[in-house]
Amino acid sequence: MAVTIADIAKEAGVSISTVSRVMNNTKPVSPDLREKVYQVIKKNHYSPNILAQGLITKKTNIVGVIVPDISNAVFGALTKGINSVCSKKGYTIMVCESQGELENELRLLHILEDRQIDGVLFAGVNVNQELVEAMGKKDYPVVLVTQESSLQECRIETVTHDNVQALYDAVKFLQENGHERIAYLGGPEYDYSSGQKRLNGYKKAMGEMGAGIPDSYIEQVPFSFAGGYEGMKRIYEESSILPTAVVSGSDLIAIGAIQFLSSCGVNVPEEISIVGFDDLEYATYFRPELTTIRIPYYEEGGKAARELLKYMSGKKKEPSVHYVNHKIIRRGTVKAFRK
Repeated sequence: MAVTIADIAKEAGVSISTVSRVMNNTKPVSPDLREKVYQVIKKNHYSPNILAQGLITKKTNIVGVIVPDISNAVFGALTKGINSVCSKKGYTIMVCESQGELENELRLLHILEDRQIDGVLFAGVNVNQELVEAMGKKDYPVVLVTQESSLQECRIETVTHDNVQALYDAVKFLQENGHERIAYLGGPEYDYSSGQKRLNGYKKAMGEMGAGIPDSYIEQVPFSFAGGYEGMKRIYEESSILPTAVVSGSDLIAIGAIQFLSSCGVNVPEEISIVGFDDLEYATYFRPELTTIRIPYYEEGGKAARELLKYMSGKKKEPSVHYVNHKIIRRGTVKAFRK
């Protein structure tokens, strides 16, 4: 039979509340009494039942993290940033993978509520009205991280990066380097922040330049090497005049695009310049080193965790969107275009 906190209190000759104070370090206890209780705990190998404690304290010190794909390096960096903040405050994170599917996301939100977690950091794909309404009905606070709600109004606290501005800046960077024929090889259309908003930034910059955009210059593909390879293949085969530069929706896509161009004997950057998005570690190990848009995902995760902790501590406020800064990193896949 499992040892209970009452058993520890009885053997140590103290009250249950004293044992609780010793274990949670909530109120002062004399050093001798603290040592006595610890010895009884150690002797009995006692470990408190977190869920049972949660029923009493309404707190489990567990934060849920929902991501679409745990194998994606973006979410790895994001999760490390989240954990760096949560662990220092005594919280354990529980990471769940949704595959970016609405049904799984709704199910995980419910499961985490059953586990009595204290809060959730949510990285989705399309945070629509159904998801937002479900989040609003939960017993715990939710902060969106690296993804904005597709609703026009901000109803959930959000920490992310400005996808529109990042792509706008990337296109302007290429224009300043003499490029006018610029293609967009981005993420899937159903992804609101990383797909639709990045495309909007591209179109905004191209529109300001007054350049027409051939239909063949826009491809939206999965965030993968294969997606970049196949998307670049379509741009290459369907464009009567090839672009001189391509701005990509991720580093993975950019590297896939370079691999296709290499297979056709097209040299990067001498013939076509490529810009990635993310600045993940492998961007500097690829040859040529990848010019890309740096997003500080580790810091983004940490910022989101701090905002969630504010809500969990009762410091409620009107939800808002916080953007972390992005930066264009020039490396070897962009060359100035000379007419």
